[in-house]
Parts: sequence; structure tokens; C-alpha cells
Amino acid sequence: MASNDERRILGEFREYVSELAATWYEDDEAKAFRHAAFQLTLPDPNVADTTVIELTAIDKSGDLEIDGYFVDDQDETVILFQSEGGTSKTGEAKLSKFWMAPDALIDPGRVDASNNQSVRALSAQLDVALRNGYSLRLVFASRGGFEAAATRFQQSKRVMERPLKFKDGGILNCSSTLELVNERDLAHQFEDYRAGYRIGGNTTATLLVDEHMQYHVEGEGLRSLRVTVKASEIVRVFKTEGLGYRLFSLNPRGPLANAKVNRNIARELSTGDGRKRFHLLNNGLCATCEDFTLEGQQLTVDNLQIVNGCQTTVTLANRTPQELEETLVDIKLTVADRDLAERIAIASNSQTALRARDYAAFEKQQMILQYEFEREVRPPWFYEVKQGYWKMVLSDAEKAKYKTGKRKRHIEVQPLAQASLAFLGKPDIALDRVRFVFEGIKNPEEREIYDTAFPTGVKAQQLLLPWRILDALERSSSERMRFSTFHTIWLIADFLRKSNGVENAQFFSATLTQKLTDYIDDWLPSLTRVANTACRLAVRRAQNISGGEDQMDIRDFFRASSELVPGVNPKDLLYEAFTDELSAETDAGRNPMDVLPQ
Repeated sequence: MASNDERRILGEFREYVSELAATWYEDDEAKAFRHAAFQLTLPDPNVADTTVIELTAIDKSGDLEIDGYFVDDQDETVILFQSEGGTSKTGEAKLSKFWMAPDALIDPGRVDASNNQSVRALSAQLDVALRNGYSLRLVFASRGGFEAAATRFQQSKRVMERPLKFKDGGILNCSSTLELVNERDLAHQFEDYRAGYRIGGNTTATLLVDEHMQYHVEGEGLRSLRVTVKASEIVRVFKTEGLGYRLFSLNPRGPLANAKVNRNIARELSTGDGRKRFHLLNNGLCATCEDFTLEGQQLTVDNLQIVNGCQTTVTLANRTPQELEETLVDIKLTVADRDLAERIAIASNSQTALRARDYAAFEKQQMILQYEFEREVRPPWFYEVKQGYWKMVLSDAEKAKYKTGKRKRHIEVQPLAQASLAFLGKPDIALDRVRFVFEGIKNPEEREIYDTAFPTGVKAQQLLLPWRILDALERSSSERMRFSTFHTIWLIADFLRKSNGVENAQFFSATLTQKLTDYIDDWLPSLTRVANTACRLAVRRAQNISGGEDQMDIRDFFRASSELVPGVNPKDLLYEAFTDELSAETDAGRNPMDVLPQ
């Protein structure tokens, strides 16, 4: 019989899946389960929902048994994902087909016959990755669980070297793993990540420290302590003192259960020699606190926060008591306020480096925008500056004020930057160079793209309009033309400017923005139809000029910032096609200006 805690964990996960279904999938729970399961499969599940939608766009006709994929260059692993969102148990036959997917993906005949653009893109990436020594990680998620035969099949393939035959006749042995996860497994993973971000209660801890393994570092206004302790002490604080994942509330990221660094740590702990030298090779823990006292061998730490070392702690927690007794861990502990703790977290994060977008959490302008989205925009929106906050930190009660039914009013920082860039005439950068927005936060001398996406003085209300356009397009775009999303925003924004007498690529006044946002459901569908048609025509013309579909890749067309080949400048072709389509609509008595609010 399930405990109350088990029921709560499963209920919260199901609520999250229902929220995804209402927001992105027209209440299709199976697709929402796929979305949530794929997120939790990734090395870091705090990816934007729009990114998950793109990575799972392969799940259509001709997908060769793949529902999602991710090439993890840091871990040198290609993740292939499949899901079943129904309540029936998954059998061996479906699992066997999924197991054979890598063979199909490197078979040119199977790939060409699939007529699935994402399959072709994955096939090309997989070929390169495998030849460069990347491993394969196959994950099958089944909401209803698995039949016994399927489980036996997985056990026989769980970890192995498999031969793969390439189109040039070469055979390569590839390290491969096969994992099965059911709804309950995913619910517990979801709970772990949520717990990793929750802030609640004081995390006071006590550790035993040998007197010859400690020393103070004191300076003006600074108290710091370096200690080396047995790993069993770390795990005791993590597991038995009830602190758990609250120890990582100030860590920029939660536990990355699938990260390569965790497997490297585990490998070192698996041998006696590795345990003896662990504290010499591992970076240890970097922690902050409000205060500490050291009396003899007892170290008492008030509000302990591990700002770097989450992966080490979580991996140690899975080792045996004997292994932990033989392992030492270094700890660097500093008395710090919230600001200093965040700075230490960024500076010390080296084993699993922060992504550029993580720095947005410490940008003052982003904090102001978050306040405005909540307090000045009506109805309010939750602007997620620190990744994972909506999913991990906010309770269902806190989320309620940002919902209409189960449909959430939730904006994520990276796709907002993309929508803003596209709205301001930079769709190619929005598609392919968005990381440079946040690199500019790290490096002030490189802030040009950041300042373009978030110009000084921009208001949340002004940014809401491009977000609403992006949000609508993400729900309706076809797989074939999904790379055109940001160019569609650019074309629509250009039309709106000319129709309202706005010069240059800039945001609109608060009054005009409010009016367009209030009536967006009236005017956006017709403009989207025109822009989508223009994008298809422009791509077709580019392919004709360059010699056919095989000579002009759709993504290359939309990511280009200048002429690709003679006669093919994407923005010129798109603008020309859009202008022609507007004229055709007007001639047919469907002038798009007629639906704009007056």
C-alpha cells in the first residue's frame, strides 16, 4: 500500500504533466508525459519547454522509433529517447524495435525513406558523434510500466559494447546502455530535483573533524575554514539529519543524476586506491554558512549550503558504509551573505560548468523585469530568471495566481531573449546564437547581443508581445518549418510597425503594446498564415536557385545572416515573398490590416 508521501510525490508529478498538457499539447496527456520524461532524462532537466518541444519534434511519422534525442558534447554521449504515454504495460516487441533504432539511424536507405527532417538531422549528428567515440544512452519511458519480458530484455542489454555498421562498410563497437523508467521512477526523480531547489528551514549541521585536518583562514570581515572529513560524515548530514537536498538551495543547479562527472566520481570510489586518493583528485565541497563554531572535533555549522559539490554529495550517498569510511573529502567553508554565496557558487563551479544563461539569475535588470511581470502586467506572469524555479521551487498554491485553469502564464528567460531578438529584426541570431546573449552578462565587453535583446529601459509589458507571438507559433508550427519561427516573428513585427507608423526596429509604446496584446487572438492567426506561406515559398525559391532540396538545408537557410549562394539571401527572399503574399491577400479581399485593433 502506498504511503501518504508516495501518493504526494506521484500526485505532484501528475499535476505537472497535466499543466504541460494544458499549456503546450491541447490537453494531450501522452505527449505531456513524453515531454516531462524527456526533460528528466537530460543531464540537466532545467531546459526551456520550447527547447524540449524542439528536441522531441522528431516524434512523427517516420521517426524510426525515436521520440526525442540530445547530443551531449560535455558527456560525449548521444541520448536516444522513446516513450509510451498510455496506461498499458510496454512489451518486449516495442523495446526491441527501440533497441534497433541506432542501426536504422545510420542506414542511409532507412533514413531517406523516413521523410522525417529531424531523423535526417539526427542521422548526420549520430554518424559524426559515434565516429568520434561518443557512447549511446537509450532511455524508454513507459507510463504504464513494463511487462516481465521487456524487463528481462533490458537486463540483457543494460550495459554492453554493440557493433554498428556504417554506410561506408566500416564496423564500430559502441558503448551502449539501455534504461527503463516508469511513471513512479520519474515522479521520484521529479521530487529529487524539486527538493534540490526548495528553500525552507535552517540547515544546521554538525560534523566530526580530526584536529590535525582543519585550519582557519581569517581576514578583514572574512571567516573561512578548511577541513578534511570522512565521507561518511557528509552522507550522515545529507541523509540522516534530515537536511537532504535543502543543502543545495543556493547551488546554481540541482543534482545532475546523469552527468559524466558523477560516473567519474563513482569509478574512483570503486577501488581501494581510488578511495585513498579521492580527496586529492576531487574538488571537494565548497560551502557557505551564516556562522560556524569549532570545539575540539565538533564542527557546528549554522545554515549550511553546499554551493558547489552537489554531484559529489549525491554520488557519495549511494556508496556503501565501508567505502565511505575509507574515503576523505575536503570542505571549504565560508561565512557569507546571500550575495557573496552566489558569487562563490559561480566562481567555484568548475566540475560542471555553469551555462551562460545561468548568469541571468544575477543580472539586476532581469530582477526588475521579473518584478514588473508579476506586479505591473495584468494578469501577472511568472518570469523565470533562475532556471528550474517554476518547476522546482513554487508550490501549486504559489503557481495558481499565474494560471488560467491549468494553462500557465510562465515565461522563460532564454526563449524570451530569442523572441525579443526576432521582434527587433535579428531572427538568425535568435535561432542560432542565443547563447551569446548571456555570454555578454559574463563578459561586459561582449554585451552587444544582450543589450540588443534587453535594451536599457525596456519594460515587461513591451516584451510580453513578442513572447505571446512566440508562444502561439510554438504551438502551431509544423515540424518541417519550425526553424522559421523567429523569421515569422520578424515578418509579423515588421508589418505591425509599418501599419502603426513605428519607425526602425524598436519596441512599441506601452499603449500600442497593450492594445496589440489584448487583441492578439484576433489579428495573429491571419498574419501567421501569411508569414508561414511566405517562408515556404522563400525556401522553395532558394532550393530552386541552388539546385534542389538536397543542396539547400532548411536550417542553414534560416540561420544565415547573409547571402548563402549567389541569388540566395534568406531575409531578402523572405521579405519579398511576404510582401507578395500580403498583396495577394489584399487583392482577395482579406487585407490583414482589417483585423488589427484600431
